[in-house]
Amino acid sequence: MKKNSFVEGTIVAYIAILLTKILGAIYVIPFYKIIGEDGGVLYSYAYNIYNLFLNISTSGIPTAVSIIISEYNALKMFNEREYTYKIANRTISIFAFIAFIIMFIFAKPIAQFLISDLKSVESIVLVIRIISFCLLIIPFLSVTRGYLQGNKYVSISSFSQVIEQISRIFIVLVGSYIAINILNYNIDIGVSVALSGTVIGGICAFLFLKYKIYKNKDSLKFGIIDKKNLSVTYKDILKKIIIYAIPVIIISITQNIYEIVDQKLIIKGLHIIGYKTEECELLSSIVITWAPKICMVINALAIGLCTSIIPFIVDSYIKKDNKTLNDKFNQAINTIIFIGIPLALFLILFSKESYYIFYDNSKYGSIILCALAIVSILFSIHMVINMILQGMKKYKIIYLNTIVGIVLNTLLDIPLILLLNKIGFYPYLGTLFSTAIGQTVSILIVVISLKKEFKFSYKSVITTLKKMLLPLFLMTFIMILFRILINYINLTFNISYIIILLELCLSAIISILIYIFVSYKNKSMQFILGEDIIDKVLLKLKIKH
Repeated sequence: MKKNSFVEGTIVAYIAILLTKILGAIYVIPFYKIIGEDGGVLYSYAYNIYNLFLNISTSGIPTAVSIIISEYNALKMFNEREYTYKIANRTISIFAFIAFIIMFIFAKPIAQFLISDLKSVESIVLVIRIISFCLLIIPFLSVTRGYLQGNKYVSISSFSQVIEQISRIFIVLVGSYIAINILNYNIDIGVSVALSGTVIGGICAFLFLKYKIYKNKDSLKFGIIDKKNLSVTYKDILKKIIIYAIPVIIISITQNIYEIVDQKLIIKGLHIIGYKTEECELLSSIVITWAPKICMVINALAIGLCTSIIPFIVDSYIKKDNKTLNDKFNQAINTIIFIGIPLALFLILFSKESYYIFYDNSKYGSIILCALAIVSILFSIHMVINMILQGMKKYKIIYLNTIVGIVLNTLLDIPLILLLNKIGFYPYLGTLFSTAIGQTVSILIVVISLKKEFKFSYKSVITTLKKMLLPLFLMTFIMILFRILINYINLTFNISYIIILLELCLSAIISILIYIFVSYKNKSMQFILGEDIIDKVLLKLKIKH
């Protein structure tokens, strides 16, 4: 294992997460065909509840571990660093077990709250109980990743995500296919078998990390003289973990609250304006589960930044280096803008084909995907800046922007659905518009607060947007030409699924290459990522000598 710099760590994490998300997006194509729309709705319910319980019970502890370990490394307190990892595992075992018990025992009341009389409660109870077993393994996997990330071993932590995803997908596809098509079990059993893949994938990734830690124990234990020689107590570290974990939990559950609130309110709002129960459930599953899987190609970057940025923010904050803090903040935002906007544009222009490739033709899918592509950029920025605030210990700003965002989203959901219906626009987009408003206000609160307290400047963000205009214009122009060509071909000939996939891939490759080439020539890529990292990539590709 080797330590990674900020940019290198971000790129490694992004590639690993992107690969993980691409695999996650691709596998749903056959999986959706195996379980069908009803199975998809069932799968969506189980996963959303599991994510909420996971985030409430354990999400803050891994990030808190990463922050504390980064802090102790900066202060050269290596004994305390290792003690933190030990205490974190003990602490998370308690929270994880309690969460598992609650989720397993109270599965029926949870299911009844979600669906009332809209769907078979027993089916949802079954899948909730199956996926609850993940709470006995995933938290420990997350703490181990936090430990490695705090030590700047980003690549090995990221690679474990790929192992987890591959293992999970294998069980999901093979298990559900055997259960439904060979053993002739019903959809409920097929979905339950698929959800068990999450448990097995977590076990595989956890064992991989433990093996790597064992093989590299000499490097990880460097600087430790006597484990008993500690300047902090068990109580001190536990208090730190709790203090650091609380805001991270709030950050993490915000997205789950957005999803659960939207899932509940979109059904209620669409019922009010006359949509049938089946349409309401289908639309909620597209908005909350299926379209976001495609947009994870955008969100993966934010996850990669959150993975790599903590040690560097903590180090600069402890040293009171406000300039570096400002630079890292801007670099994170610039990176999301530079990569996220072109990806969002592509998904918007090719929304129909993109959704068809994954889930077949849909009356609503492509329209929802267009709006969600824009929301995903806002969500990515919000996620990263809150993680930066966590490293800076600015908890009040985290609480304020998060609460304001979620309250706005909740208050605006149904009114916007009713408003859009009245003006003749797609009413189900009201949920996404309310999310966008909530996220935007949250981001503005952070930006204004940091400018006021730390004198942050955002000139480099404005410079980045200016430099991106030309590459974005040329990329959009090429994509529009492809859009026209694809429409002509599809209308003229009887086009198969494979041909549409090839058209989409060719359009993406050419558009992205043009964007990268123009960005490199007008120096916007170097401005954002840095000359060193660009040269290193070019040398490895043997493009530059």
